[in-house]
Amino acid sequence: MNELDLHWVDDDPDLFIEPEGIYCKDLNEIIKRIAEVKNTVTKINLDNQHSLTEIPSILKECIHLEELNISHTKIREIPDFLFTLPALRSLTCCCNRLISFPKGIINAKNLEFLHIRVNKNWLIPEDITSLQKLKVFIIDLYTNLALPKKLGTLSNLEDLSINTKYEENNVPLLPDSFNNHPTLKKISIHDPILKNRKIMNLEHTIKILSSCKKLESLKLCGYTVNKEHKNLSQLTNTKELELRHLITEGNILNSITSLRNLEKLCILGSDLKITEIPDIFGNFSNLRLFSFAGNFITELPKSIYSLQKLISLEIGSTGISIIDSNIGNLKNLESIHLYDNMLEKLPDTIFSLPNMTVLNIEENLIKQKDAIEIKNKINELRSSGRKIDLMDERQGHRQMVKKLRTLKNIEAIDPFVYYKYCLDAINENPFTLKYINNEKLNGSKYYTELCILAVRKNCFALENVDPKMLVKSHYFRVCLEAAKSRESRHIFKLINESFLTNDEYILVCIEAALHNKSDDFLVSLNKSTFFNRFGRTIYERICWAAVLHYPPVIKNMIDPTEELYTIVKNRINKKAANP
Repeated sequence: MNELDLHWVDDDPDLFIEPEGIYCKDLNEIIKRIAEVKNTVTKINLDNQHSLTEIPSILKECIHLEELNISHTKIREIPDFLFTLPALRSLTCCCNRLISFPKGIINAKNLEFLHIRVNKNWLIPEDITSLQKLKVFIIDLYTNLALPKKLGTLSNLEDLSINTKYEENNVPLLPDSFNNHPTLKKISIHDPILKNRKIMNLEHTIKILSSCKKLESLKLCGYTVNKEHKNLSQLTNTKELELRHLITEGNILNSITSLRNLEKLCILGSDLKITEIPDIFGNFSNLRLFSFAGNFITELPKSIYSLQKLISLEIGSTGISIIDSNIGNLKNLESIHLYDNMLEKLPDTIFSLPNMTVLNIEENLIKQKDAIEIKNKINELRSSGRKIDLMDERQGHRQMVKKLRTLKNIEAIDPFVYYKYCLDAINENPFTLKYINNEKLNGSKYYTELCILAVRKNCFALENVDPKMLVKSHYFRVCLEAAKSRESRHIFKLINESFLTNDEYILVCIEAALHNKSDDFLVSLNKSTFFNRFGRTIYERICWAAVLHYPPVIKNMIDPTEELYTIVKNRINKKAANP
């Protein structure tokens, strides 16, 4: 047996995720399964095996082991022997209980792939550069630290991913040692925490990357770059550019007109605030994939219909109402995704595309009669042997949202009338908050009412609430409403704490505790920032509310009191006695 797959996926009813994989009841079961294949196994996946609390010594005998995944387990350290396995070339170890960067890793001389989680108070050792065969390095940063100065001396590195998963501070600088890197092809710098936008020194990053002659791919997500996106024009060799959820000044598309080698271009996220796609596609004759979603444009530029090599086109969540008949010129087009726009019809030429295999027109404004006609045309193509997937559901969906986004001369609209437009849109989709004109409702009771409605419908809409637009005490009201959700454990990542007094924040925590239905509720409070601000007494007060409402929460409480443990134990015993 060459592969031992013991990964496990926990169920999550709220997200409709069912358990999947192999659940090992204890460490002995894991050891037994490894022992059965130790002489032949080349790949072991132990991802999310909760019973893996230490690296078993049986792995010493897996001399052919090439790939190992020990992520999301409960290990606290990685013994040195693991890094002396002669065939080991791939290691994935994203473990939140790991106490330090494994020192012995510098002995893994054949390692080509490394994905590691860097926990709080860690340092990445400078001698990481001894891994000279490393080709792919993925770093999940849960603490703000500087990258090793000589990281760029990893002379065979081809793919570098930096994921900044801490909440505060800015993005670590790319070390100067990456100047003129001989092999770097791909770099991704990504931040999944959109609450506190980190500032990226894009000018510095691009200056270094422009010297890397083999660089083909750049992906950026979740940062504030302001006007520095103009430096993107220097990456003339780039073939793949993906820009998501960036806060910028000016239209970022005007900064990439010189990138004539582009084959893949993805521009995603309403944060970019693009209102027009400039007519620049005559510069991108090699483009094979274009994705554009989340920005409310009303038309596509003519030059987009000249992309003869285009295979995939995605235009989603915009305000376009017409697709030009010139789309029929794109003979190589296979996948067409035109979802969540304002289309009422499709040009006949779209059905003449010889290579079309996917047509996604969901959530537009196509009337039933025209929708039937589209289906009939697709069925005709299918009857001739063509395999085409048609997605056309939810026509007319989110009409109120689209109506709000197409409003013009907003400054001339009566505030109450504008509020009614917003109210209809939020009733349709609570995340519409991010599209509301800030100046129109700034400081008004209307904005407060819209925010309360949005978070009542979905607590995650709290991310789109702008506290600066609210009377100070009203932000507390909004957060308190969000705390009433079954998903209340998530709101702590979305709240802007600086806009709440200590008493207000405590009340929000208690309200959330009284509505929570998740074992992980306390995880967001088990942080030094919380203890530094409120102390142990307040922490216990919230824990009492959380545990008495939902006892399983106690498993994540730091040093639970004996009294609280006894209450939980008695409840469990009482429930068992009276099923």
